[in-house]
Formats: sequence, C-alpha cells, structure tokens
Amino acid sequence: MPISATGNDRGFTLIELLVVLAIIAVGATAVLLSLPGPERTLRDSSERLAAQAAALRDEAVMASKPMAIRIGAGGYGFERYDGGAWVAETGKPFRHVDLPEGMSVTAVPSGEQRIRFDTTGLADPVVLSLDYQGLRRTVTVDAGGDVRLGS
Repeated sequence: MPISATGNDRGFTLIELLVVLAIIAVGATAVLLSLPGPERTLRDSSERLAAQAAALRDEAVMASKPMAIRIGAGGYGFERYDGGAWVAETGKPFRHVDLPEGMSVTAVPSGEQRIRFDTTGLADPVVLSLDYQGLRRTVTVDAGGDVRLGS
C-alpha cells in the first residue's frame, strides 16, 4: 500500500500534516509576540504625553499665547489662554487624549491640574506620574519648559 500525496490514495501523509501544524504554530507565535503588554502600553502613553507637552510648549512660543495641559479623570486635554479665559483646543494635534482603561496620571505637586507654558516657553514645574497595572513612568516638565521622560 503506497503512501504518497500524489498517488491514488485519499488523504494526507503524516509529513504534510506536521508541516501544516508547524506553519500554524509559527503564525500563532508571531501574533502572540506582537500583542502589546502593560509595559509597552505604559511606555507608549508616557512617550506620547511627553511629545505632546514639548509640541505644546513650542506652539505657545510660536503663537505667542500661553498654552496648558489640563489633567482630568481618565485623560488629559490642551488649552490656550485667549481673552482672559482658558479655552480647550479641539484641533489636531492637541485633541483630548483618553488614557487606556486602568491607567491614571497624577501631578506632583499634588493637586496641580493645569501645566502652563508661557509665551517664552517657561513652564510650571511638575512631575507627571503615569500608573498602569502596578507599573509607573514619569514625565518631568521643569521651570525652563524642558520635557523629560523618566523611568
């Protein structure tokens, strides 16, 4: 009784089945490795906050208008000082950002909910702490307006 994929026998050989299983296993491994874990989610969120803070500082200088990051429950938004009041920014790249479920951002000194950049780029010094699933990363804004990522 011949065992051949090209013969008249119906079905697959053991080798062909093993090759198919190996291909499926490689594909499943690639999918699992590409899923973001909590470390990656926290890193991406803190890098985004730092980049947007630096861009907001630059916008405050270029537009000659004070700008701010407003920390709120579940996210943060951006504001500009216009006509004696803070006005929310709604256009790109300064739209409100919702944090992933379970992530929080807090400011030190405690209670600081608005981080302001003036028209020269100077800022209210603050350390923003992002916490997610027992992990923590910080974004520091110093009085000179410099934005740095911490661990």
